[in-house]
Amino acid sequence: MIGMTEQLYELRERIAAESATGCLGAGDYRSWAQDQGYEFCKVVDWGSSAGDWTFIVSVDGKAWYVMTQTNNWPRTGFTRTVNTDRLFIGPAGEVLEQILSSCR
Repeated sequence: MIGMTEQLYELRERIAAESATGCLGAGDYRSWAQDQGYEFCKVVDWGSSAGDWTFIVSVDGKAWYVMTQTNNWPRTGFTRTVNTDRLFIGPAGEVLEQILSSCR
């Protein structure tokens, strides 16, 4: 089996996001994070059909911040912000579990 390149993975993720919401630009969160200097971006929650989603982002894969994406309806596009008030340290899986368990 041929492995999926990072570009194909990101394209598939973008298409899935835009198909799920019907909102163009919903899947641009990863490229936005990279434009801000965050090399790593992991989905925490993308259950909202409007594209109001939560992620964790990191420069080095060790120190993580929470990033949110909010649909600008009735205007077009999305607002994305990174909350640098709270820093999470550790591998992505542990940080995701820490964030999800704090929401339960």
